[in-house]
Amino acid sequence: MNKINVCFSPALYEYYADNSTVVVMIDAIRASASICTAFMNDVQFILPVAEVEEARNLKLQGYKTAGERNGKKLDGFDFGNSPFNFTEENIKGEKLAFTTTNGTQAVNLVKNDKHKNVDLVIGSFINISALSEYLVKQKKDILILCSGWKNTVNIEDTLFAGKLAHLLLQKNEFEIPEATNLALHIYKNAGNSRFDFIIHNSPRLKSKLEFLENDIKYCLTEDLTDVVPFLKNNKLHI
Repeated sequence: MNKINVCFSPALYEYYADNSTVVVMIDAIRASASICTAFMNDVQFILPVAEVEEARNLKLQGYKTAGERNGKKLDGFDFGNSPFNFTEENIKGEKLAFTTTNGTQAVNLVKNDKHKNVDLVIGSFINISALSEYLVKQKKDILILCSGWKNTVNIEDTLFAGKLAHLLLQKNEFEIPEATNLALHIYKNAGNSRFDFIIHNSPRLKSKLEFLENDIKYCLTEDLTDVVPFLKNNKLHI
């Protein structure tokens, strides 16, 4: 029987990494939703990079650049990390170099891992149903990798992990380790308003609510798209 596991922080990834696994990278607020939105609006591909200077150099090669550090848009970049940046007008047909505080760091962690048989896909509330259908069809172990916040646990990624595990369990039987049970418990106790639950439990996001409220609400909206971005040859495609 295949299993669903949850890694609550990239700092723990080495303890979960294994061959023949589908890794779901989740950075629920905002990188995952931004990536999915860019593909929904026909970006050509996305190159996730860890370092700011690497993205700056790619801009000289014709890439659009998007990125943030600590939630703030990087100087000289075309876009920040708001999903509202990635409209069809801004992004259709473009090559995008993307760097964020947490999400792209997690992608690069998996990309550089020695377990070369790992498949990596991007998960978000905005593609969660299409993602769950895709994962069931793979018939492999699933690792939900939470990007967290600077290698610590965050509430929004944990909530997403619980919701995704819940959907998957409705579609098939899986082995469920303790970490997944914990994420399921948080999801089932979150109540009807994810937004209220997250703001109540995340002083970090509550402190940024003045400029992040619309982004957070968008990122928590289910099934805005059926794209499932995946990593191939170091780039994200659909």
